[in-house]
Amino acid sequence: MSRPGESDLDSYLDAIDDATTIFRSAVDVYLANGPDGACWQQAKRISEQLRRLDDMQQEIEMAVPTQTPVGGLLAELMDPLTGVGRLLKDMKRQVTGFAIESGFSGPGRRVPAHLVPEVQELADEVCAAVDALVDDCRASMPWAERAKPGHAERSVSWYEGQADRLSSQLIRKIFTDEVLDVESQLPLAQLIEEIDRVADYAESIDREVRSGRMDATSGVGGRDSH
Repeated sequence: MSRPGESDLDSYLDAIDDATTIFRSAVDVYLANGPDGACWQQAKRISEQLRRLDDMQQEIEMAVPTQTPVGGLLAELMDPLTGVGRLLKDMKRQVTGFAIESGFSGPGRRVPAHLVPEVQELADEVCAAVDALVDDCRASMPWAERAKPGHAERSVSWYEGQADRLSSQLIRKIFTDEVLDVESQLPLAQLIEEIDRVADYAESIDREVRSGRMDATSGVGGRDSH
């Protein structure tokens, strides 16, 4: 693939990383302030970033005809990124939810101060799972430098497992907190589950991508054997 093609795809992956950073910032803004004007600003930022990603994807796909060898390779590389795009739309839905759910600004819907650090840690692990997924997509590019043995980054599944552990701990704390009433516990637990779901989504896409690679490898092996 040409150097411009490499640059376009690398820029696209960088833009996905930027969207994940916006999601992480939105979680912090929500925890600090509830759904005030700052949350609306984050919702606007992630909406604009997703529109930018859509435009970039169209430009990449239109740059080279799919009937050409380079175009076929490009289509193959873009396929796993379609799943990442769906994941980002779910992140956008959550960020918009921070802004529009006015009830979350009430005392019962705010995350208690003593739980905020753990929610932030959960968001860190969730975003790390998405970053690992993007890194995996980046590593699959033909021009990518292969990691040296013993220097592999942690997998999407590892971060997803960390997120699951943290979310389970948080939900247990919420439902055993004697200060919180039931009306407060349920929406707080839902918030934790929503954030954790992003990591679950990332792991699901990662499995699809890996399964597709295995199928492709098996197909090549089967054709070669004849």
